[in-house]
Amino acid sequence: MNKNPIKKQADKIKRESISQEDLALINAYTRKELSADEVYTFSVVLCDNDIDRDLEYFTSDTLEELSKMFVGVTGIYDHNPSAKNQVARIYSCKTENLSPKKTAYGADYVRLTAKAYLPVCESNKDLIAMLDSGIKKEISVGCGIEECVCSICGEDMRINTCGHIKGRYYDGKMCCGVLKSPTDAYEWSFTAVPAQKNAGVIKSIFKTNESSLAEEFLSKSYGESVSMSVEEAESLKSYINELKNQAAESNRYKSLLELETVKSGITAKIGIESDLLEKMVKCLKIDELLQLKETFEKRSSEIFPIRPQVFGEQINADFSNYNNTAFHI
Repeated sequence: MNKNPIKKQADKIKRESISQEDLALINAYTRKELSADEVYTFSVVLCDNDIDRDLEYFTSDTLEELSKMFVGVTGIYDHNPSAKNQVARIYSCKTENLSPKKTAYGADYVRLTAKAYLPVCESNKDLIAMLDSGIKKEISVGCGIEECVCSICGEDMRINTCGHIKGRYYDGKMCCGVLKSPTDAYEWSFTAVPAQKNAGVIKSIFKTNESSLAEEFLSKSYGESVSMSVEEAESLKSYINELKNQAAESNRYKSLLELETVKSGITAKIGIESDLLEKMVKCLKIDELLQLKETFEKRSSEIFPIRPQVFGEQINADFSNYNNTAFHI
């Protein structure tokens, strides 16, 4: 007699859903051959091609590429990459076209679905109950995306600032970030509030520079939460520290440039007192300072032309005939 109620419940589900083909796929990841009585399987919608809460969406081609990357990927809790949080593993993944259903921008609705398994044991009793009751339902994925292009002009929004703002309409079309070129699928998580309405997604960009993380953070509205992995948080922290160092160096360079510009202005005899000139240059940007300094230096060279120390009387402008005998030794 089977006295394990959770195993009885799982047995009923397995008889309905676990095929020999599925079992073979599962056993490709196990150390020992498991029977249908020893595993619990469930299906999840990982992500889709509709516009999510970040006003971004995957293309159907991107989803197709991700379907291959997510096979074998482990499931965890709340994107916390700890071994103790590993609870399930994907053994099969595919895209599904649910036409005639459409996305918010009019394309055929496509979603990425996966089959996952976990062992039937006492420690998984509560999780299985939560899955069956629909409490553990929302899924969010962690993946590497190389490009997030503007739906209006096609520029990469994480590298270049094209001027279009996500959520605004241009000629009747809403601007969104289009996610392309996936580079990695490294985890999927049970989470309470995912970015996607039908599933959930956290978009990582390890293949691009850290400025993309900063731009994604700054794009959030005040009070809106931001989710990122530990690696992304550390990367963003390092990037901010690097920006601080660059800002300090830029300030030192600007101070020196201001001083040289003031000196050039005095030499050029522009008729402005040095105190007033110092106040004026502090309001200028670096490129403006460089331009002003160049103008002052040009005027100074006209007032005080640079002449060699050993130079005789010049007869004409092209130096074809001048008297240099005064310097004979």
